Formats: sequence, structure tokens, C-alpha cells
Amino acid sequence: MRARAALPVALTAAVTLAAAAVAQAPAPSGNFGGGALVAPPRDHFGAGNAVVAIRALPDRKLEIEATIRGSCGGGEIAADATVADDGSFSAHGTQRTSPAPKEQITTTFKLTGTFSTPTSADGTISATLKRRAGGATKRCRSGSVQYSVRRPDGQIGAPGAPQGARYFGTTSQRGVGPRRPIVLRISDDGLVISRALFGESVRCSDDTQAAALEAPSTNAAIDSRGRVDDHERFSIHEGTAVVKVNDSFTAEIGEAGARGTFSLNDRTTDGASGRTLRTCHSGVVTWTAAP
Repeated sequence: MRARAALPVALTAAVTLAAAAVAQAPAPSGNFGGGALVAPPRDHFGAGNAVVAIRALPDRKLEIEATIRGSCGGGEIAADATVADDGSFSAHGTQRTSPAPKEQITTTFKLTGTFSTPTSADGTISATLKRRAGGATKRCRSGSVQYSVRRPDGQIGAPGAPQGARYFGTTSQRGVGPRRPIVLRISDDGLVISRALFGESVRCSDDTQAAALEAPSTNAAIDSRGRVDDHERFSIHEGTAVVKVNDSFTAEIGEAGARGTFSLNDRTTDGASGRTLRTCHSGVVTWTAAP
């Protein structure tokens, strides 16, 4: 399932620091990823869904990249922040992106969070989106979305997912700064990945690069060894062209974490002659996540 979006453009956001605590919380380091997912049958790419990536830099500085969804589209966020002595951080601003020709999305956002440990943070993100395309303008809100990010260590522990678990992590692909994020939602009975969402990018034969949100199949079954193997093959008709998609997603789910791979490939052909117009691929991308 595809939801293509433009690569985010760097944005310097206003940052509000919380009051310093008496004892300074340890400074985070490394790459954090995650986000938030609504449960089926709510729209996989509708309001309430988000992916969030954070890279912690020296001097308690943060690079933040996120995509937050509303009913009218997805808003891209790129911001800088500083971690206060009590572990909190915040950023707000407005960003404009052009996901497609003659389309512009304006995202006005507010993001807050707190590092509760050196490897985890939780917070809220909200946005107002304005999408202009084809001479029409639509506005929508994301609502207040509670997100989580983790710095996973790659360990998964005993096979199998706890009932209703959430996993948050990063992929081996990098955005402008942080590694791209991934978030997974386990069903209440622990038998399927009810939803997953991750940031990705592909390189194409016409020397272009496209970034997007990607989702494997809803309710992908987890076998007795905690493994998932999901493949999707389908075609999308775009005017006189046909895009043939061949995607794969694998996972090993454990009580202490999750890891896996994904691979995205598509071929655009002329609908009349079958001639190949363009190919795009991600290569095999690895990912890790933690509860």
C-alpha cells in the first residue's frame, strides 16, 4: 500500500524549552524512531497516524523528521530542538512541500516530547494541513496524536509478540538527518501485525528519488516462531500508464523487540505497448524496533 510524499525540506522551528530540573537528565544519543498507529478498521493513512524520527546530536541538540496524516493528506515536518535539563523538548512551525506537480501541502505543527530514559521518548504531535491541488483547497486537522520513539538495540528475546504490543524503531535508510522510522501495532490476541507503517525511499531509472510512507498488508499473520513473511503484487493504472508493484516485508517478533527487512520495487509501463517507462527500487532495507 503506497502513499507517496515529497522529501521533506529542512525547517528551522521555534523551540520552547521547559524549565530546567534540579538534576540534568542524561543527554540522548543516536537515532530514535517510531510514531503512532490507529487500529483497524480506521483509515491506515488517515488522521491519528504518524511516523517520527529523531537524531540526537552533541550539546543536547535534536534533528526531527516526521510525517503526520490527516483526512486530506500527509504533512511533512523537519525541525530542530534542544533537550532541556528535565529531558523535555518541543518544536513548532509551518512547512510547505510539493508532493506532486501542481500540488502543495502547508503543514502547521506543534510537537512536544520527553526522554524518559536514554533510549526512549514519548510525546504528542498535532498539525493543521492545507492541501491545494487542481485549483481546489482542502483543510484538515490531525488531532492530537500521542507518539513514541525508541533507540532499538536489535535484540528480540523470546519469539512471539505480547498481546496488543507496540514496537517503535528505525530502518537502515536515512532521511535528511535521522534514520527513517517504523512503527508496528500488534493485535489484541498477539497473532497478527494489525498495522505497520514506515518511511522509505526508492531510486528510479530516470535518476530521481522518491520518498513515501509504506504499509505492508493489514493483519499480517505471525507464525509460531514469531515470524512474518508478507508479499504484495498489484497494478495501479495512472492514465495511459500501468505501475506494477512488487513489495515484500519480513519480521521476527519477540517479547523484547522486533527486526526484519523490506524491499520495494515497481515498474511503470505504457498501457498500450507494454514498453517499460521507468523502474524504481529500494534494495533490501533492514529495520529494528523495540516496545
